[in-house]
Order: sequence, then C-alpha cells, then structure tokens
Amino acid sequence: MSGKYNIKRMLGAAVMVMLLATGCKKITEGFLSDGLYVPDSPIKIERGNPFQKTSSLIADGTTQPMTVTLLDIRRVDNKKHADEFFQEYPVYVYTAAIDPNVDTTIEQVNAKRVLKKMKPFAFLESGQFVFNAATDSVPVDVDYEYDVQVTNVAGSKVYKNIGLLRTIDPPLYELTGQGCAWFQDFTTTSGNIGDLKINISRISGSGTSVIVKISDQFGTPFDPKTGQIIKRGTTRPTFESYAKFHPVEYTDSTMACNYEITPFPVKQIPGFGYLIYYRIPSQFVILDKSIPNLPSAPCNVNPRFGFQIKKAGTYLIDIRLPKTTKKAG
Repeated sequence: MSGKYNIKRMLGAAVMVMLLATGCKKITEGFLSDGLYVPDSPIKIERGNPFQKTSSLIADGTTQPMTVTLLDIRRVDNKKHADEFFQEYPVYVYTAAIDPNVDTTIEQVNAKRVLKKMKPFAFLESGQFVFNAATDSVPVDVDYEYDVQVTNVAGSKVYKNIGLLRTIDPPLYELTGQGCAWFQDFTTTSGNIGDLKINISRISGSGTSVIVKISDQFGTPFDPKTGQIIKRGTTRPTFESYAKFHPVEYTDSTMACNYEITPFPVKQIPGFGYLIYYRIPSQFVILDKSIPNLPSAPCNVNPRFGFQIKKAGTYLIDIRLPKTTKKAG
C-alpha cells in the first residue's frame, strides 16, 4: 500500500515540475509573417514625374508597429547593384505652388524653386517609395528587384526580391480637343469643315519649347507674322494666353514659346480648358467645294485645338487644316 502511495507521490511531483518548467518558459512576443508583399509590384516608375508615391507593404498579420528598411536595388538583367538609384542628380524643388495668373515672370517662378541634388527616391519606414523628378536621369525600360528588412517586436527578417520596379516614360503630351469651322465674312453664318490633322512630336529631349505650325491640307504653312493667322475675337484664348513666362516668338511659318515648366499649360482657362483659337482670313484661303452648305461668299477658317505637354523637351505641333488650300502669292 505504501509502495503504491509513494509511486503516486512521485508521479505527482514530476507533473508539478513539468508544469513549473512550462510556466517559466518565455512566451514569444508578436508575429513576423513570411507572407509580407508589395501590392503594386511591379511598380512602374514614371521618369521625370516630380512626385510618385507607392503603396505601403502589406503586413499579412505581422504585429505592428513594424519598420521597413531598404537593403538593396539590383538590375534584373545582371543582378548588379543599381548605382543609378543611389546617385544624386540636379532637380528643381518647389517651395510654394506656382500660380500662372500671379507668377508671370521667370523671376517670380525662380523665387519659388531651388535647384538641388537629390537621389531619385526616398524610402519610408512603411515600405513606400517616393520618387521625384530625378528619375528622369535613370535609364528607361529597365527592370529592377529590391530587398528589404522588416523589424518589429518579434525580431527582424530579410525579404529578398520582395518587389519589382520598372522604369517607363509617361505620356509626353495629351491632345485635349480640336475642331475647325468656316464663317462667312461679316456674318454669323458658319459650318463645320472637319477634324484637324494634328501631329505632336518631341523633336528634342532638351529645352522647354513648343513650336506651333498651322498649314493647309497640303502642308503649306500660313505666316503668322503677316496676318495670315490672327486672333479670333477678343475673349477666346490664343497661344499667348498660356505663354506666361516668355513671349511668343513668330517666324514666317511658326509660333514658338519657352514654356519653362511642366505641365504646359499649367492651368486651364475657365470655360475653355486648354483650347487655343485662331482665324485664317478669307483672302488667304480657298475652301473645297465639297464642304456641305458652304456659301459662295468669302469665308474665313477657324481652327481650335488644345494640348498639354507633360514632360520637358522641345515639341513641334504640326496642324493641317482640312479641305483648305492656301492661296498663292
């Protein structure tokens, strides 16, 4: 009897020791998931975009707060460290918003911006990239991969190749509207001629100039210096309405301005958007007889067009008027 009792006492003591040992064992704090991920990977970096912010890292249940540290960016094609992302490039940083209705000189613009040397990005503890205009100096159409380290109360973990980056060129410009109408001289009688043929080309990556050329259907340009291209009324905007920082310069075939900052135009004109209106007086044009309801009396031609330049460079905007021929002489 006493033997059985002693065995029970020994078993009970052993269980008690195990329970005490378990109770003294340190409980792991927090959780650090293996399933963290970048929701917008592959991230498309728009070169030259002054501000582009990516999404935060998805925590997948990881205990908060967590801190994300960037470890490396590599080119996918050769697995080498991407030096181009860690170099500094000169970019303009704006200290205040530009208002084209107030800041009408380049001196006023320069008072609100400073030229700094910056890396193409900043990396936040949330795992977000904030890219800036210095991305214009990194190569285009290149794929990159990157590594991060995540730290929280549970410890630290390295995540290799957690996301992909790809450099792209954003749209260089947007055509916002266009049309062309005839008006009988000295009347309100009018009609539609058809769509303009507009070709916008970036002829150089340097400079900040827009060159506008208006030609007949065969490519013969009208001369803005001699009154072959004139304003349409007193209220409709022209090229000059958007050229705030430098005057429009005229040749015998083009109108050009240095727009200085992008986007250009910076702001819309209420009621007109980005539209530009001009008139070709009747003494300089011959209209095709195929135009519906065209009177036999002299008629002028009225093109309208709108655009916005998204990225700096020198652009040619070549506009051809439909069913219109420039008179000789």
